[in-house]
Amino acid sequence: MKSSILFVLASALASSVSGDDGSEYVTCGSAVKLQHSESNGSIYYLTSGGERVQGAGSGQQLITASTEKNKMSSLWLIKEGTGQNPCTTGFKIAYGNRFRLTHVETGSNLHSHLVRSPLSQQQEVTGFGNGGEGDRGDDWTVQAKNSRNSGPYWKIGEDVFIKHVDTSMYLGSSDQAKFTSRNCGRNCPVMNHNEVFGRNKADSFCYWKTEHGIFLHK
Repeated sequence: MKSSILFVLASALASSVSGDDGSEYVTCGSAVKLQHSESNGSIYYLTSGGERVQGAGSGQQLITASTEKNKMSSLWLIKEGTGQNPCTTGFKIAYGNRFRLTHVETGSNLHSHLVRSPLSQQQEVTGFGNGGEGDRGDDWTVQAKNSRNSGPYWKIGEDVFIKHVDTSMYLGSSDQAKFTSRNCGRNCPVMNHNEVFGRNKADSFCYWKTEHGIFLHK
């Protein structure tokens, strides 16, 4: 399954879609790049290369934010929540609905749990499971940043908050928590990446949006 996903996605790595036929929405089965903007204008993408940090946290797969846009390592497949019936490809993701984000390259799910993150000592966010199979710690919901001016569905390019279902923490990242040779060693596999964490409030550290990816529609 993983190899077939990679084959389809490789040719459309940085494509984006918008239009008047419903194609302006994020949908089930889409492979998206989640981007976070720092206050200085730098853009970082949620990513993983399958690395694990030893001696800190749970030892699960490391999730970081990187400025490298044109890599497969920043593509995430949107699927139904744990234990739910498979969602129909092309169906719009409604705000508040549970879903999983499966890392295309490694097959692990975006996950969080009650473990401290290695740098900022907030909540750890990891990659967990195999082939898209994991547990309820893989479930997230999405909320519009400006709920008064937003419709019921997750829109491409719209600023959103991504909230962890089990712990009610918000997906966040900051260049104030950056992996360097001092905190990760000289051979650090994620040098100059920012830590990704769960945060107890929805603020500027937790803004995400999808502008690039492969968006599937009915």
